[in-house]
Amino acid sequence: MSINKKLLIFVIVLVVVPMLLLFLISTLVLDKQIEKSAQSYLENALKIARNRMIGRLEEMKKGCQTFTQSPEFRKSVKEKNLLSLGQELGELKTVYDYLDFIIVLDANKDPLVSLPATKKQNLEVLQGLMEQVGQNKEALSSETMFDLNDLFPPDSEEYNKFKVKIARNGQGGSEEQQYLTKCLAGVAVAPIYWDDHKERLSGFLLVGDIVNNDQYFPKTYSLSVKDSYLAISIQGVRVTSNIRSPKKENFIGSRIPIPLESLEGLKNSYFGRVNMDDEIHVFLDEPISDHEGRIVGVLGVGIPEEKFSVLINTNRNLIFVVTFLCLCIMLVIGRRISLRITRPIIEATRFAEAIVRGERDLIIKEELLEDGRSETTILLKTFQKMARDLKESEEERKRFLDKLKEEHDQQQKLAEQLQVMNDELEEKVEARTQDLRQAIIALKKADEVKSQFLANMSHELRTPLNAIISASEILRDKIFGSLNEKQEKYIQNIWNSGVHLLQLINDILDLSKIEAGKMTLSLSHFYIAEIVANSFQVVKTLAYRKNIEVSTQIFPGDFMIKADGKKLKQILYNLLSNAIKFTPEGGKVEVEVYKRGEFMQVMIRDNGIGIKEEDQERVFREFEQVDSSYERQHEGTGLGLPLTKKLVEMHGGEIYLTSKPDQGTEVIFTIPIDTESFLASRANVVAKRDGNGKGLNC
Repeated sequence: MSINKKLLIFVIVLVVVPMLLLFLISTLVLDKQIEKSAQSYLENALKIARNRMIGRLEEMKKGCQTFTQSPEFRKSVKEKNLLSLGQELGELKTVYDYLDFIIVLDANKDPLVSLPATKKQNLEVLQGLMEQVGQNKEALSSETMFDLNDLFPPDSEEYNKFKVKIARNGQGGSEEQQYLTKCLAGVAVAPIYWDDHKERLSGFLLVGDIVNNDQYFPKTYSLSVKDSYLAISIQGVRVTSNIRSPKKENFIGSRIPIPLESLEGLKNSYFGRVNMDDEIHVFLDEPISDHEGRIVGVLGVGIPEEKFSVLINTNRNLIFVVTFLCLCIMLVIGRRISLRITRPIIEATRFAEAIVRGERDLIIKEELLEDGRSETTILLKTFQKMARDLKESEEERKRFLDKLKEEHDQQQKLAEQLQVMNDELEEKVEARTQDLRQAIIALKKADEVKSQFLANMSHELRTPLNAIISASEILRDKIFGSLNEKQEKYIQNIWNSGVHLLQLINDILDLSKIEAGKMTLSLSHFYIAEIVANSFQVVKTLAYRKNIEVSTQIFPGDFMIKADGKKLKQILYNLLSNAIKFTPEGGKVEVEVYKRGEFMQVMIRDNGIGIKEEDQERVFREFEQVDSSYERQHEGTGLGLPLTKKLVEMHGGEIYLTSKPDQGTEVIFTIPIDTESFLASRANVVAKRDGNGKGLNC
């Protein structure tokens, strides 16, 4: 083994061992830091989840408190008017559609009326909460656990909806399936008094939101905390969850890894790991307590460990790269030192071998001749003298080689210039390609942001609009007293504007869903005459008000189709309302339905103001209206026909119109008789065509 290799081995041993120790220690420290980061991350996520649950309880409490202050509701409770109470509970359910049960009790805590129907017995678990409400004279809310058998009749729709199927943990056999009939619910109780003085108690209003088999909290949580999941459990069994694993998508009814008894001794939470179908998850569990401080359930959040292992691997790779770079630097330094020591000997050996091979143009560097007393210097000088003696005989060949080298250099320069030009061209092409790619991404992002913004704004505006419409209806119906003519006019304007704005928001929300690909068809069989009649019922008031004759004809008689009845009704409503809106008083609107082979054709014809030919394509564009003095007298935003067109195309149909100014408009659309079969057949044709195209490209 050469001395150069021996020196290199020594340097490697001297550098590699400390670097490996540093790598191992850094990895251990990093693992500890990542575990702390994961726990801190889940603690923040748990706060988000808990705040959502508390927010729901506060909303229920405020809703109950507001509802019990209604004079009409107080009067119905005082008189025990069960029919009126049932109607008012229905209105409360409409506003808070997530409520799973609403119960009105008298002052003795005996049930008067409930929605849906419940057992006519007291819930002992809520007696303490109602006692506290009666003492404080204020509404209270809390999470609590009770048995479904105490609230709903067995085998009722509500009972079957909220009972949880307990997982068998992979055990087979003929063992009978077990169900968990306990449920966790957020409840709110508000006292009902005779008047605002709160001196005489009439009863209680009790509302509840049952968590069992309800995906609201898991879904909203995962939207805020990406890649994470949420689970709520009682008695050690998950009653709602959105946990996913490589082999399983539904963990409702499964056991939690830490028993409830283990959490009862903890003040805050428990952090740990669990193996879910060969995938490690980190989780954080926290007890859920009722108004008396008793643990009634467990709230847990978690995330696959691989989401954090990416960071571990990145830092581990960084440490490895740094270690490798340091090793390379030390090897370069060691190699330079070893070369400095052994270079004269290696140089002499190389020159000797070169002369033996017939080489003559040899030059020894002056720095190798500085130490004139060393044997290596004497040896190098001998080789130098031998080279000089041979130099004269090689002059001719040297000149030839110099000339050849000059030509080679010129060619090399030309090649380098060509390479530089080629590199510049590639950079320009790459820059232009990158600019185009960024522009496309920006356009797609802008479109997504627009759709999301419209959807969010539409959703956020619906709640206050519903409140405005409900309030104006109450005032219009003179529930709180009579109104003068001017007040009635303004109240009617408020109600009309609110309904119009709500319809606009619904149209925007539907358009956003369609553009985002989130709207689906709910197909069913029905007779077309029923849909046409229902659509006419919605607009008949406007038609009678304007003395417009509306006629419908179905050829050949009534027939059955398979489509989305709700969306088909929306299509007919939009077209009928437009026809009536833009038809003068005393006009006529005709609806004709034809069965033409495998398709249904619908024609809606009016003798209204009509549309100019150059404007007929614009009416199907979003937010566009035909500019005419007559149209500006009517409400509209240009969303009705674009939404109708998209709904027709979702069914696999087509829509178009013909119109002449001052003569009327005829709108015609066609959809398949069996939408499901038609869409499936078209998808198969497209798939087969794409498959054939790929085969040809191969």
